[in-house]
Amino acid sequence: MSSYGIFLLIFMLGRVFMKKFIIGLIVGIILTSAGMAAGADDPVKIVLNGKEVQPDTPPQIIDGRTFVPLRFVAESLGINVSWDADNRTVVMTTPENMPPYSLVSYQKLNDEYGYVILGEVKNESNKTYSEGKVKAEVLDAGGNVIEKLTATLPPGITPGETAYFKMRSDSDKRNLVSSVKFNFSAKGEIDITPAEVSFSEVRFSRDPDIYNDFIYVTGEIERADDDLKREYNHPLVQAALFDKNGKLVNFGERDVDDFEQRKYGEFKITLEKGPDYASYKLKFFSD
Repeated sequence: MSSYGIFLLIFMLGRVFMKKFIIGLIVGIILTSAGMAAGADDPVKIVLNGKEVQPDTPPQIIDGRTFVPLRFVAESLGINVSWDADNRTVVMTTPENMPPYSLVSYQKLNDEYGYVILGEVKNESNKTYSEGKVKAEVLDAGGNVIEKLTATLPPGITPGETAYFKMRSDSDKRNLVSSVKFNFSAKGEIDITPAEVSFSEVRFSRDPDIYNDFIYVTGEIERADDDLKREYNHPLVQAALFDKNGKLVNFGERDVDDFEQRKYGEFKITLEKGPDYASYKLKFFSD
């Protein structure tokens, strides 16, 4: 074959191969675009214990790797997640290693005798205890401990439940208080279901025949569960008063005598003088 024929053959084959290359390139672009569209239409799902869960931030595939929201997945598994800003560290704690209680909020209120600290705690663990204690270090503006206070918590605060506490100081250091550092402890792990009761005939009153500023909270209580095997030992009722902004401003508690032997009971809680209140909450505990 002449050199001209060889050139013509190469030219024709080149046109065929180039045409196939261009077609393949176009097909590849179409398939890639279709895959991207399918990925957008079919987002990555998270299935936890056989059930699909919906995080606030959806999972994403980046460079072939799947990324899921850490906090959502961890908290779905009962793991506590917190951010340590000082050390720029994400801190995760499994339920069995959680402290028995965590502080929800607290208020320090002055009165004519000294001051009181009212607080609310939450059982963040997966355990229930028959005994709980709060220890507080009261600090001045320089971070120095000026006083130490303690309070007991009611028995049977089940996981996820909250309870209130009160600490009183009759010292003259109320104007030195800048902050409070709390520590919680518990013992006597127990296996119980949450106490279920209903309250009725709740009244707030003062004693007209006695010169004092006490507030008396009275009412009736009735078991609301059908678990005949659940004994209500050491039953206790808490009464918490809140101002119009939802701030805890007064608190008291009282054992309910002989309620563990009956389905009905009555309670009377004495609260000391405090700021004006707009609402209240009643809680019941037992081990």
